[in-house]
Amino acid sequence: MISRRNFFAITILMATVLFLCMCLNSLKDGWNDYAVNRYTETAENYPSQINMYLPGAGEDPAAEDGMEDVWSLAAAPRDRVVWIGREDSALYGVVEAWVTYTKRDIAACPSLTALEAAGEGEGTAWMLVLDPACVDWESAGELERLKGHVEAGTHLVLSGLPEASVIEGNKKLRDFLGIRKVLEQETTVTGFYLRPGFLLGGETFYLDRESPDAEELLPGSAAYPGEKTFPWYLPDYGTKVYMRGIAAGEQVKAENYPIMLWRKSYGSASVFAVNGGLMDGPQGLGLLSAMSAETDSYELYPVVNAQNMILAGYPSLADENPEEMERLYSRSVKQVFQELLWPNIAAVLEKHRYKATCMMTPQYDYTDDRLPDGRQLAYYLKIFNEHGTETGLWGLSVSDTPLAGKLASDGAFLREALGGYAFASLYAGDMEDREIEEALGEELLGAVRTVVREDAGTRAMPVGFLSEDVTAQQVIGDGLAYTYENDFLVRCMETALGYFNISFDLSRVAYPEEDEEAWEQLSKALGTTIGTYGQTFRGFGATTVSESDARIRRFLALDYRDGRIDDTIHLQVEGSAGPAWFVLRTHNEAVEDMEGGSWQELEEGAYLIEVTEGRAVLTLKPADERFYR
Repeated sequence: MISRRNFFAITILMATVLFLCMCLNSLKDGWNDYAVNRYTETAENYPSQINMYLPGAGEDPAAEDGMEDVWSLAAAPRDRVVWIGREDSALYGVVEAWVTYTKRDIAACPSLTALEAAGEGEGTAWMLVLDPACVDWESAGELERLKGHVEAGTHLVLSGLPEASVIEGNKKLRDFLGIRKVLEQETTVTGFYLRPGFLLGGETFYLDRESPDAEELLPGSAAYPGEKTFPWYLPDYGTKVYMRGIAAGEQVKAENYPIMLWRKSYGSASVFAVNGGLMDGPQGLGLLSAMSAETDSYELYPVVNAQNMILAGYPSLADENPEEMERLYSRSVKQVFQELLWPNIAAVLEKHRYKATCMMTPQYDYTDDRLPDGRQLAYYLKIFNEHGTETGLWGLSVSDTPLAGKLASDGAFLREALGGYAFASLYAGDMEDREIEEALGEELLGAVRTVVREDAGTRAMPVGFLSEDVTAQQVIGDGLAYTYENDFLVRCMETALGYFNISFDLSRVAYPEEDEEAWEQLSKALGTTIGTYGQTFRGFGATTVSESDARIRRFLALDYRDGRIDDTIHLQVEGSAGPAWFVLRTHNEAVEDMEGGSWQELEEGAYLIEVTEGRAVLTLKPADERFYR
């Protein structure tokens, strides 16, 4: 029997717990200002296109404040990159973007003779990047011109090679390129091997599914990072090979696999050769950054430091496609999104410490009579606020509704449900620039500061300005369809920019493609993608699209100088109103200390540097402590 005293204590305790629970929930709802998009509040002070660094746009700042002794090493003009080829080629766009990102200078000439006529003598350029179609390889004079530039200390990058028959018949050319023998003029490989220490991400095998080791090394697909059929070259002695094709047949030794990417050194200069179409597209940015890191004792260059996970077309707020949802899940699409997708996605993102940007849409099909639910909108905005998830707008539909009509319908729904909502980001898919520009003029998108676009493989600049005040961010990979091509592109983007933008098109859950698996299979793909890149590139920052936008603006606006004295690297940063991030690549050296910021190791020989002051000093030491003085 309970005494009055105990009964009174239990009653008070239960009342207190009930009161606290009710109050906490009420307070949490009261503090959750879900109807206000916090990512639109600070956008007014962001750098715009007028702040962007452009090659050759201004003079280098002079050393000052008693730093002449330190900055004397950096007083020389910026590294000058010269493109030999057509300026309207896609590869020139890649080189120009890389030069812009790394704050170098650029010049372009259609040929080597035009380069000489322009007064660009031997040794005046830091690097030449050649389109092989613009060089007369059968002319002895052309080869001698190239040799003269290399011997004068200019690095040479061959974005492709002449015909195999030309190389096979010219020993001087083979010696210059670092090729010992042309084994076959054409061979088809079964996969690729990328050695560690070149691109960020470590050693990688890309193998056919039929290979017995394929599933053990990487889950395979039919899309590869380069051409599978190309000439079979064997490297000369002293040639450093970064990537090889894997030849069919167990009788072929690994050291005799056909080479795809290699370097031959000539004193202080290097000749880089690319075989198999690897430089085509934005992956060329990463290859150029990796090549540059191989040319000196260290390489320090700015990066965005942003990794985005985009849930495209999620959530939708209308009960659409009910027959298919009942067949696949025995529940409505709203229940599928709320009860199956979000708990699964949130758990995976939290495990790997990524943030999400949900590009929501009130509905997919604007031609049916199934309207969005305002209560669902409030529910998602509340939980997104609690999880630090950004809400952007998906600009697409499954009904081919004109964008203007979709925006008008979305705006009317949002005004009725919340009194309106300001979006800071828009998912534009593969819309043309003109279509995006017209959309941004609509009232609903008046606060948009950044646009996410697809088709990264067709544009040289993954990040940049779409207009004076709006940035564009390219989708780097489809998170629901792993391919070797995407994996290679992500590694190149991380190497060049410390950046990726992985998109998961979750409209496919509500409207699955023909013969497509249900969410159970798609969730495995999502988890694999996030887990793979979460482990490989865990050192870079996790951001939402708007947070990435802020970092992109600072990255494009900043300028820097660096120089080395003994075991210290001195870095000066200008034009950045907040933290600036750099990647430091070293050879047999490690960071010991830093002033003016912080650092962390990404992998052996690669460090992420965060600079919080105008000047920073990094102290290096031998990577092997046995040789430390």
